[in-house]
Amino acid sequence: MKPIPLIITLATLAVLVGCNGTKNESTTSSQPDPPLVNDDSFGVDLAEARRGFTTRLNRRGPAPQEFEEATPPAGVKEVHYTSGELKLKAWLSEDPGQGTTRPAVVYLHGGWSFAPMDWQDAAPFVNAGFVVTMPMLRSENGNPGVYEGFYGEVDDAIAAGRFVSELSYVDKDNVFVAGHSVGGLLAVLTAMMPSNYKASAALSAFLDMASWSEFEHPSRVIFDTSNPEEIRLRNPMAFPASLRIPLILYAERGGMDEINAAFVARAKTAGKPCELLVTEGDHMSMVAPSVQHAIQWYRKYMK
Repeated sequence: MKPIPLIITLATLAVLVGCNGTKNESTTSSQPDPPLVNDDSFGVDLAEARRGFTTRLNRRGPAPQEFEEATPPAGVKEVHYTSGELKLKAWLSEDPGQGTTRPAVVYLHGGWSFAPMDWQDAAPFVNAGFVVTMPMLRSENGNPGVYEGFYGEVDDAIAAGRFVSELSYVDKDNVFVAGHSVGGLLAVLTAMMPSNYKASAALSAFLDMASWSEFEHPSRVIFDTSNPEEIRLRNPMAFPASLRIPLILYAERGGMDEINAAFVARAKTAGKPCELLVTEGDHMSMVAPSVQHAIQWYRKYMK
């Protein structure tokens, strides 16, 4: 089983909890003050802010998590999608063969590598009649490209949506994005960028990248943190007014709910469709009920 590190919450900065239940000691036992975000960010568009910006990385290499090669189960195949000049891998549920188009979900896995257990998290979407694509992002699982720490990976998430919308058995007007943990943060950033997604759902996503950049292990914070713009352009808290599609946040109690609630408040102040559902359970056990709720929530937006 792969270890999938959890993006830290303000209430648990003393311990980093992996998605497989393991724990790794953090470098600090103190808790930071609540995130302070410049109110000048209201009205600033993330896509416009990113235009012309080139991220500066402290190292160039693969994603900071090991992976194992895996064979797709029955009804699933490995495919490739294109993001810029990169040809990237993904798992895709096969055509149900009923001669009709179906809504689709691009599910962004947790951690920094893909494993079959991630597909199991998203399988309820398939059972509910959605076509599911689970992309492996740049530098993950042997993919080309370099790890950019929540920057170029956003482009990959958008590209996966374009890919699935072009499938003959997908209803291109009803393509959704979801993500858990690391993937949840990417699902929020993706919701702030131009794409063909109808709505976005983020599960247990830590949305204060200013705090994350300060306290996360350096192997994962590979961008130049001396430049505030590097952090800002990865930080959903800085761009609440950039939401382009409806967004729902699922958060467990114990700190994650508080940081998500802070984001929702800012988004609503900016007049954006954003809501929070506080769930029972921990970082992993909250996934199943959240996915079940997201299935019904997506259907509200289907034509």
